[in-house]
Amino acid sequence: TLQRNLQEPVLWTETFRTPTWTDYLRLNHRLTEADKELDERIILLHKGKHSPRITLSIERPTSAPRKPESSTPFFPRHSTKRPACHRRLNEDT
Repeated sequence: TLQRNLQEPVLWTETFRTPTWTDYLRLNHRLTEADKELDERIILLHKGKHSPRITLSIERPTSAPRKPESSTPFFPRHSTKRPACHRRLNEDT
């Protein structure tokens, strides 16, 4: 996708998405001569002080969290027993 920054309209971001890291590596290491020439032509269009920056990121799905397999609390509220760690801490008193 090609995105324009609305706060700084001279800034554009080009985004490429690949399903896996391996696919990303293949995309960038198997460039044809035509791809390399096009990249060079695009860089010549850049007017900034610094070279274009490449930023790598991982997208995480924002699906709903899974429900616990059991709805029973770890320490049921109706239980009068305390967890073993509390009993050990209280044995000296």
